[in-house]
Amino acid sequence: MKVLLASLKFSPGHLSHIIAYAKLFREMGLDVALWLHEDYKRIVQNIDFKIQWFPEVSYENFDIVLFCNPSTINHKFAKVLKSKGSKVIYLYHEPWESFRQYRKEGIKQALKATSAHFYSVKMLKNSDLVIVPSNYALNLYKNKDIKYNENVVMIPLLFDDEQDEEIDITKKQYFSYIGHAVKGHAFDIYIDLIKYIYKQGIDVKFQIATRTNLSKLLKKDKILKEMIKKEFLRIAHGRSLPNSEINQAYKESFCIWNVYRRSTQSGVLPKAYMFGSPVIASKIGSFPEFINPGKTGEMITLAIKLDEVMESILKIKRNIKNYSIEARQFFIRKFYYKAYSSILKIQLSEIFLAQNEFQ
Repeated sequence: MKVLLASLKFSPGHLSHIIAYAKLFREMGLDVALWLHEDYKRIVQNIDFKIQWFPEVSYENFDIVLFCNPSTINHKFAKVLKSKGSKVIYLYHEPWESFRQYRKEGIKQALKATSAHFYSVKMLKNSDLVIVPSNYALNLYKNKDIKYNENVVMIPLLFDDEQDEEIDITKKQYFSYIGHAVKGHAFDIYIDLIKYIYKQGIDVKFQIATRTNLSKLLKKDKILKEMIKKEFLRIAHGRSLPNSEINQAYKESFCIWNVYRRSTQSGVLPKAYMFGSPVIASKIGSFPEFINPGKTGEMITLAIKLDEVMESILKIKRNIKNYSIEARQFFIRKFYYKAYSSILKIQLSEIFLAQNEFQ
């Protein structure tokens, strides 16, 4: 059987999930190819799968097509592929919550989310199976979106294991922010927090790795400029960071900022765990499913008191060896793609009504 994994919109953070699913399907004995937006060429490295670069289109016959992230055009191609006999699977990252919830991230994000949901609904109607990434997302789906497609399953965001060496906790020196620098991920609070810790004279180093351009912020903020000059703060920003550089940032972090104002899933959390880095996360959405306080990280409320958060960070730093071991073990159990072969076989058996094909 032939499988096509499609990502028709360039979303760098989704590449890890695409590769994980590709390897999972291949280990199930299926013939796998990728269909990626041409902008992925900038970051794709050492991938041993056949790749077709969108907007090039060819309707080769595939038994299964997995659309890995949202796009305004997914549904058009899904409809054509279904008419040719393909079974369509949609990896639905963020089931609709409410306009009010998205408004917490700003009116721009709320309008963007509304538009994304409009096109996701079209995709749901053209899918044979929908995958959501958390039980929280599954509950949202059942409340609002299940009327468009009842065939839904929860599988956490899957990753290959990119930890290529033994974890060295002596190299974990940074309390880091990794990912888009946006209000929805409480980047503003992270900045206030690291400046607060710095002004207390505590020996903690900080790191930001983001493709968001922070030039305006760095130009006007004297404390951040001082922190950079004194090597308390390291920043990589304003460009698409290669996976190798992002992974290095995770490896060198004793704690990762994972505080969101709203969340059905987080790609930052599994990657942090992959490299044995615990997280500070908000006590909302899907986070309680994936964090064991005192073991894999700590959770805080959005009514943040900087001194209390600082104490949680220092607690992790003092006990990094134990936190690191627990985080790494959690990754292997919950996010490593090899743990989900049997679940996916069952789902494929059901949509093909031919269970013996996947035994």
